[in-house]
Amino acid sequence: MKDMQKAMRKVLSVNKLIYIFICLLVFGCSSSRENFINKFSNYTVNKFKSNRRSIKINVLDKGFPYDTIPSPLIIINNLYFGETSFFRPTTGKHSIEIAALGKISVIIKDLIVKKGDSIVINAYLKDDPTPIAD
Repeated sequence: MKDMQKAMRKVLSVNKLIYIFICLLVFGCSSSRENFINKFSNYTVNKFKSNRRSIKINVLDKGFPYDTIPSPLIIINNLYFGETSFFRPTTGKHSIEIAALGKISVIIKDLIVKKGDSIVINAYLKDDPTPIAD
């Protein structure tokens, strides 16, 4: 009987160690992610660590249900990239402008890209109240 109790205690202590290990694994190994939210809420910048530097830009309509805007215009460091939404930037500071026809542009100044940064930008473009042509 004592052997059985001793074996049960060992099993319980091993189960506790496994539980603690799993908790440390789940909560301790979360991806390192930095969130930056502009005070005007026109865009969000999420930085992740990865093996390769990249910038992914999602352009969404500001109004609910946040539909994707087709054919956005993207300008990075005064270079026009057209409708491309995935980039492999160099390290350093970057200035990004995101625009679409009939929408107010979003400008992100001094976005710092470091080695191993994978950045996802969600730009929310509002309707421009000024007419396109008179």
